[in-house]
Amino acid sequence: MNQARVHAFVAEEHLPDAALYLLLDPSADCAADDPLHIEALRQALGGDAVTSLYRPDLIHTPSACPVLVTLAMPGVSPSQGLLALSALRAFEDLARHKRYVCGWLSSNAEARYLSAHIVSLGLLPLEQGRAFFPIHEPLRLELLAGTLRQNEVGPWWPIRHWLLPTSSGATSLLTGVPERGTAPDTRATAVQRDAPLVSALLSGWRRALQLPLTYAPARWNGATALPPQAAARAYNQIQQARHLGLSQQEDILTLALHCLMLHPQLHQHAGVRALIEQAAQGQAPLSQLLTPYNDHAWQRAVADVTCSGALQ
Repeated sequence: MNQARVHAFVAEEHLPDAALYLLLDPSADCAADDPLHIEALRQALGGDAVTSLYRPDLIHTPSACPVLVTLAMPGVSPSQGLLALSALRAFEDLARHKRYVCGWLSSNAEARYLSAHIVSLGLLPLEQGRAFFPIHEPLRLELLAGTLRQNEVGPWWPIRHWLLPTSSGATSLLTGVPERGTAPDTRATAVQRDAPLVSALLSGWRRALQLPLTYAPARWNGATALPPQAAARAYNQIQQARHLGLSQQEDILTLALHCLMLHPQLHQHAGVRALIEQAAQGQAPLSQLLTPYNDHAWQRAVADVTCSGALQ
């Protein structure tokens, strides 16, 4: 995430006949003297420029609801200063528990209609009825978009383009198409229920990458904080841990982090698999069971898994 990407979004994807919006989440910290504070934006842009997204789960605390800020009406150029500040804040949010900047949106729809549509995206199907999830949150939206199958169009319209800050530290562009859009199914609901665990794993992954580990052959060394599709990879590792019988959050995160830093198929090593089975039976936490493994032991385990994969 950098200023150049946000400016490129405005120059290339945002059309002159559309309004430009900034989606903010006041449940994240924002200092009162910050130019991006909602009251500061209200004073700078006018009261009509700030529209609340009334979440059904926060009906009694509307001040905690997300807001859609109109940065520019059709035919008007947005403030370059606010674009730069929002891009900087999105970059800083990566290390925080909550993200204040939830994206930049281009649409012909009025703010009130658009805000209602964004809220509706969070009403996901159950076997019977629906449940609400705050899909405006970048990680949740990234996970929702990840449930779409190849060539499927998401239910984004009337949002023409949504520039989304992702868990990797880069951005993703969601594009709406008129009269097209695949409605989420119960699989999307299941993924949303795991969003807190995915968030915990992503945080642990980022911390692990900052450690001076002497042996971590699968560690990410790219330009962004995490690799592309980091949230999807984290979710898949969580599912894999569950399929192996792990149910405790600590055990799931332990196995997932080892796979992300050492080898994605580490669980196929006979010795590691035996310890996973012990943890699944509740004999001891997996982190405790893995304590005897030093760098040399991990190197042999990774070599065994790599060799086994090459022979298949």
